[in-house]
Amino acid sequence: MVLQDYTPQHMLATLRTRLLVMYAQVDIALEEAARSYEKGEAVRAIAVCDGDTAIDALENEIDELCLRLMARIKPVAGDLRFVVAALRMVVDLERIGDEAVTVAEQTVLMEDVPGRRILADEVCGMMQRAREAFMRAMDCFREGNGQEALALRNCEDEALQNEMRIVQRLLELLRQEEGKRPDPQLVMHTLLVVRALTRIWRRSVNLAEQVYFMQHGQSLKHSGDKK
Repeated sequence: MVLQDYTPQHMLATLRTRLLVMYAQVDIALEEAARSYEKGEAVRAIAVCDGDTAIDALENEIDELCLRLMARIKPVAGDLRFVVAALRMVVDLERIGDEAVTVAEQTVLMEDVPGRRILADEVCGMMQRAREAFMRAMDCFREGNGQEALALRNCEDEALQNEMRIVQRLLELLRQEEGKRPDPQLVMHTLLVVRALTRIWRRSVNLAEQVYFMQHGQSLKHSGDKK
């Protein structure tokens, strides 16, 4: 994107718009990755992988936009916090897109392994919760609701708890007698999907925390207090 000599307000509005576009692209990737896993649709999963280049391009575009903003209008106070937060957000958004690709890739690989999906209901339930966390973070930014970041942050431990519960169940399945235990490859693919979902969840919390930083000028990143 070529940034012309617009007013500071227009330039900041453009940055916000491009961030919303990137949020929307990542949301689509998550939705499609979830559907591909739930329905075992390799073609849909491959489309998620192919679409990741668009998310990467948006990251580069927004990075450049932020740098031009800082050079041209030298933002201060709330505007400066917005630009700094945007630079941080695009990193988490791009990584969430990468995790959607991980889910999609594992979905494709599972198609080559004989046997039925293991713990599909549990994994799909965690996938839904991870997507909800991302959508809450997206709404947090769209509505400028920094307080919602605190509420979302309080749910962060649920991600790890869900992961550990599924890992424990997978280990129990592997301990079953021969003939009943699942294919180890299916277990590995499932573990990688679950790990990706935990990262999506946690990075969604990061996104919401940046909204809080924009509004209050206070970083929650290393704050141990959860309200």
